[in-house]
Order: sequence, then C-alpha cells, then structure tokens
Amino acid sequence: MKRSIFPAFILEQLRAIKHFFPLLGQTLYWMCKDLWHSYSVKRNQKENLAELMVANHVLEKGITMPGHRLGFGYERVRNIIDKCGKYIKDYSPNHIETQCSIDILAQYYNLHVDNHFELPDDIIKGIQEMKKSKLYDTKLCYETTKSEYFAPTDNFKDFALSRHSVRWYSDKKVPDEAIVNAIHLAQTAPSACNRQCVKVYVITTEDKKKAVLDIQNGNRGFGHLADRILLITADMSFWLCYNRNSAFLDAGIFTMNLLYALHYYGICACTLNAHLSIKKQRKLREIVGYSESEIPTVFISIGKAPEKFMVTGSQRVEHETIYKIV
Repeated sequence: MKRSIFPAFILEQLRAIKHFFPLLGQTLYWMCKDLWHSYSVKRNQKENLAELMVANHVLEKGITMPGHRLGFGYERVRNIIDKCGKYIKDYSPNHIETQCSIDILAQYYNLHVDNHFELPDDIIKGIQEMKKSKLYDTKLCYETTKSEYFAPTDNFKDFALSRHSVRWYSDKKVPDEAIVNAIHLAQTAPSACNRQCVKVYVITTEDKKKAVLDIQNGNRGFGHLADRILLITADMSFWLCYNRNSAFLDAGIFTMNLLYALHYYGICACTLNAHLSIKKQRKLREIVGYSESEIPTVFISIGKAPEKFMVTGSQRVEHETIYKIV
C-alpha cells in the first residue's frame, strides 16, 4: 500500500477544506429557507395557529405544575385572549387550536374561582368573551393516580394513549436496573444503516443535576423534583457531513422508544429541549463528560410517580390534517 507523503493531521485538514465550502453553501441555503418558513417570520393562518398552540401548552404546564401559585401567567393569558380573539375573527372559531385555547382559558378561570382567587377584571372579561365562541370540547388537563396512569394493558393503542409528560415526582428513587432495562429496550429503535450513534447519560448526583438543569433552563417549578436527568446525545463521527441531519432523526426515534420503555417500566418522564448555545454546550460537556464529537439532542427528567398528580391535555390537531394519500 502506497503511503502518503503528508502527515495524518495534514490529510485531515485537507479533507475538511474539501468538504467545507459545499457544506457551508447547503447549510446557509437550508437555514435561510427554514427561517423564511418559520412563524418567527411568516404570519399566515397556519403559522399563527401553530404559535397559538405553543402558547396554549405553556399555560397548560402552568396549570399542571406541582405546587403552582395562583395568579400566574397574566401576560401569557392576555396574549392568548388577544390572539385567540383575532384568529376567531380572521379565520374561524372552528379550528381546534382556537377551541383548545378557549378550553384552557376556561380551565384557568375555573382553577382560580375554585380556590377563591380573584383575577384581574380584563382577564375575566376576556375569558368570558372567548367562551361565547366555544363549539366543541378539547382535551383538558386532568388529575390521575399512579395506579390509573400505569394501568396494565395488552393493547398497544391504550398503552400509547396513556403515556404523557409527567412533571410530578415522589421522593422515591428509580432503581438503576429499571433505567438500564428501559435503555436496553429502547435499542429496538431503528437506526440508519444500523449506525447506533445515540448515547444516554444518566445524571444522578445532586450537584450535577442542578448544574445541568441550570443550563437547560426549561424545567422551572419541577426539575428539582426529578430523581435523575437523562441526556441523549448523537455522535456526529458516525456520519458524513452531508447527512448529519439524520443523526437528529436517529436520536428522535430512539428518544420516543425510550419514553415508551420508561412508561413500560413504571417511570414518569418529561422531555426537555436541548436548545443550547455553543458556550452552554461546552459547559454541559464539562459536567457530563461526553466526547467532543457528540451533540446533545434532548434531556429527559425522570422519577417515581406520587400517588396523585396532574398531566396536560396536550390536544392534538385532527389526524386528517397531517396526512395525504398520493
């Protein structure tokens, strides 16, 4: 075999240069295209209703948060009232996103009435006005019990429908064996060309959990209750630079499989975003100890269920709107 006259590190630099400009061009193209279609730029019906559903879910989380305080989220509630009223006028009250908004606002109002807490007059008036456009029921946040939530079933449809993001955790420890079994079961997830680039880091010590949750910054009100934090990463060294997006696809498929596996083993779980700056990614790597070739894709807070807890309704759009037979 003919040996190269260049040292290995020089060859690596040359390969990087060879791929850099084509990759940069593709990356900029797709970033610009994605930005153009993002609801941060566009403001048509589809984008507006999607943004409304996001706002709804944030209010849902407030309603179901353990130990929530009354009188929370006034500005968010006002924002939902304003947007919902505008979209009812501009589009139609029949959209599930607006009907979901009306139900969540009504549940927010009822929560405060039941606890004899007086809301500001403009919020009361706004919610009452929205309720005039109620056409049908959507899924509300609800209380459940540990035995109901983990009720045994041989029917996969019932099993899948019973799983929700849970933000309530008891002070009982999740056995290491149960976590390992869930990770093992999650390995049944398909992986592109069987690459298996996904890794799971189980964060257990209190100081590391706190440090990681401070970086994640989307777990306020419940993250500190979690027994463990799982970090899912994708190792980019398994991929060519042109198909790197498939790493996130593999990680997403694995994560959903892991959520089912955790539910199967009676472990409560809630996915948390990993939208981290470069600085935060470096800090996270120092805490957790994953390699430089790995990218964090998602966190999962886990714990044992208390006897009673609340879950969000998380209303889905009509399934007819998300497929097309061609």
